Amino acid sequence: MKYLTFIALFLTLNLSAQEYSLLEINAKWNAKNSLPQKELAGLYIKFAWLENQPQVIQKSVKSVPMLILMKDGRPIHQWQGGINLKLAVTDDDIKKVLSKIKM
Repeated sequence: MKYLTFIALFLTLNLSAQEYSLLEINAKWNAKNSLPQKELAGLYIKFAWLENQPQVIQKSVKSVPMLILMKDGRPIHQWQGGINLKLAVTDDDIKKVLSKIKM
């Protein structure tokens, strides 16, 4: 019986836990404008080259670099580089989005 209680508690905690992550996508020709930090708002930033993505993703990207906030592996918000081809995203920008989502 203790074993079943433990499994139920474990499943409940895992199902209610929401994992947030960040993914930066940039083009190789714009590598110098990749984000210098590896973490924002306490979230590790994963990285991918645009050229290594499937054609459907490459065609959907309008500006690089792009930073995507993901929840449980699904995109929920994104920031794109401006005319200078750089991202201007801060910890506070991400925290504001997270606070709106968690409300």
